[in-house]
Amino acid sequence: MRVPSFIRSDEFRVAASSGLLLALAAPPSPLGFVAYFALVPLLLFLFSPARWRERAPIRLRTLILTFGLVRHLLELHWLLLLGDASPLTFRWALPAMLLLLGFYATAPDALVIWAAVRIRRRWGAQAIWWMPLLWVMGEWVRGAGEMGFPWLGLSATQVHYLPILQIAGVLGELGVSLVVVWVNVFLALGIMAFRGDFPTLGRAVLNRWWGPVALLVVLGTTLAYGLRTMGELEDFAEQNSSLRVGLVQANVDLRDKWNIAKRDSTFIPYTEMTRSVAERGARLVVWAETALPMDLPRQPAYLARVRDLVRETGVGLYAGFVERQVGSLGRLDAYNSSFFMGEDGVIRARYQKMHLLPFGEKIPFQGVFPWLGKVDFGQAEWTPGREHTVFEIDGHRFAALICFESIFSKMGRRPVRAGAGMLVNITNDGWFGRTALPYQHAWQSVLRAAENRVPLLRVANNGISFVVDPTGRVVQRTELFERDTIVADVTPNPGGSFYTRHGNTSLFLLLFAGSCFLLMVGWVSRRQIP
Repeated sequence: MRVPSFIRSDEFRVAASSGLLLALAAPPSPLGFVAYFALVPLLLFLFSPARWRERAPIRLRTLILTFGLVRHLLELHWLLLLGDASPLTFRWALPAMLLLLGFYATAPDALVIWAAVRIRRRWGAQAIWWMPLLWVMGEWVRGAGEMGFPWLGLSATQVHYLPILQIAGVLGELGVSLVVVWVNVFLALGIMAFRGDFPTLGRAVLNRWWGPVALLVVLGTTLAYGLRTMGELEDFAEQNSSLRVGLVQANVDLRDKWNIAKRDSTFIPYTEMTRSVAERGARLVVWAETALPMDLPRQPAYLARVRDLVRETGVGLYAGFVERQVGSLGRLDAYNSSFFMGEDGVIRARYQKMHLLPFGEKIPFQGVFPWLGKVDFGQAEWTPGREHTVFEIDGHRFAALICFESIFSKMGRRPVRAGAGMLVNITNDGWFGRTALPYQHAWQSVLRAAENRVPLLRVANNGISFVVDPTGRVVQRTELFERDTIVADVTPNPGGSFYTRHGNTSLFLLLFAGSCFLLMVGWVSRRQIP
């Protein structure tokens, strides 16, 4: 049988190689270091001076689709493995859904590669200097808007490399991605140099050692800054008061959780485990997303049971529940909500999830096309909340991220900027079984701690639950589908980080300055052939 021509092409080979390497570097894989050279095959193909001089044509469609689909279909393969617990009503269509999601995730990659090729046509191989800027802007676009899906950016590959991760406290997760792309660029430049075909930068002819030296400078500076920052955060923890917290992973079977006749299957384990962590000194106890699958204030009997538990144990309780309110149009709106109950049994404040999962929790764009609300994919159809809530216990302030919100930088930054010294992420990933998703989702939440330099508590109904310190280090964790608890001392850090205060402004200014420099040298030397 004849192999299709596009499979035999250089575009397919290099794009598949880079896409595969990026997928191998993503959590839960321990091979995060692979991200440092994953883009090298693609860079060498796009920006080789010899190839540019030959005016070799590029099969752009093959390059984009191969790179994007290989990468994202491998990363998102868990969609095919959803079990009976999933609420989706059409599991027979999962392969088509995976393919559509793969194309959607590929769109920002397509913009990056298309722009790189356009710049290459105008300025030749020196267009490689634009690649870090283009890549970071592509990741920013991926996370923007109601359909934002910043799943497994390059920064997620670095969650185990804490000194590198500290740059997130200055430039956010996009800044970590920027460092990783620069490492790829310098490696590609080093290979070009030893081939004797190094691209120019404007009119400057750089010697063969420039790439390796620049690589060492970037990595050395980032590591030195990271190690110093980690030391400062450790000193802060030793010098400031801590809060003992208890995390309860009840591992309630999802088929029982929503069965009214089996509500005790939720209450009994949560009650027993809360008493256990209280006996070990916990002051704040955290239950998972929708740990209480009911509108608790409208259920007097169950509300009394929770109040009695809190008063008996003397703890503050933060837990997820299903909230229903009559909206402005007179309809009963449902919220994926949470509450904080003080040790006196009084609900002090609530937080309603603001950024809902597209198609899983709400069909997007209903504000423009109301009829979309009638489409039934098995989604929950929650109403989004409107503002962040900052809770307080024993003089320490914390804020919540519910489920999908933990992968968005802005969702972690805003409440810390408003005064929270700690983040609490509650979730329920049990729908996805023993697949890669619970691990991928968990590790991405680590970035919110590193970005804002605050502790993060993550509690999942079926796992994975853990405590993260302000450096991004996972201090304690549970395993998937186990009934377990964690008790730990954390030191909230009010005020957060440089990134908390300034967001992406500094990164965008840096990218703007870099683009102005590249435009200037490109304009001066646009007639020069490398």
